[in-house]
Amino acid sequence: MPLTQPTDHRDTRHVSMVPPAFFRMTDVIRITALSRATLYRRIAEGKFPAPVNLGGRACGWTPAALQAWIDDPAGYSIAMSHPDA
Repeated sequence: MPLTQPTDHRDTRHVSMVPPAFFRMTDVIRITALSRATLYRRIAEGKFPAPVNLGGRACGWTPAALQAWIDDPAGYSIAMSHPDA
């Protein structure tokens, strides 16, 4: 979805924002309000999606993976997010 420039610079309701391909750790902490330690503990327990290795030491989460957790944080499990597993 391309970004569009508003005709009236005071009216920004028509600007479409493209979500990032991956959310980094600082974004995930801000979005979920969980600490880094809690995120890693939940990943180990299968109660939070694991990050995707982006190369080197970089990792990130896809918007779809985060949305699956946001939709049902208490009931999220790795098996639930992958029905074919």
